[in-house]
Amino acid sequence: MKISITGRHMHVHDSVKEYALEKAGKLDRYNDQIQHTEIVVANEGDRKLVEMIVTTRKGGKHVGQVEHEDTFAAIDLLMDKMKRQLEREKEKLKNRKHSESARQANAAAAERAPAKEKDPDEDLETYEDVIEEMEIP
Repeated sequence: MKISITGRHMHVHDSVKEYALEKAGKLDRYNDQIQHTEIVVANEGDRKLVEMIVTTRKGGKHVGQVEHEDTFAAIDLLMDKMKRQLEREKEKLKNRKHSESARQANAAAAERAPAKEKDPDEDLETYEDVIEEMEIP
């Protein structure tokens, strides 16, 4: 996975770059289809704006944006957002694997299968019936 960090109209400090690289590297846990991650840090007055664009093979682009006073806190919040997006996309792809027509075919095959004959020994009895049978005259 390729990760790039840029600053919009500002210089990004090395400690922020290292922290963002460390956090972005963990996104592979949530979706293993990630190809490229781009992180953009911007200064909006006294608040910091962090934006992330994650490109996956099958899901396309996922974009998240967080504004906070602290850059590190903004990165943490953004990672939570991206984690949810990537997990949701992975679940969607996983659920498409089993189509509705396959489920219908399995149900039809189960209906065509011969029904098992009922074993008379498997009849469920109530507690009272069992006691009555056991009583000695």
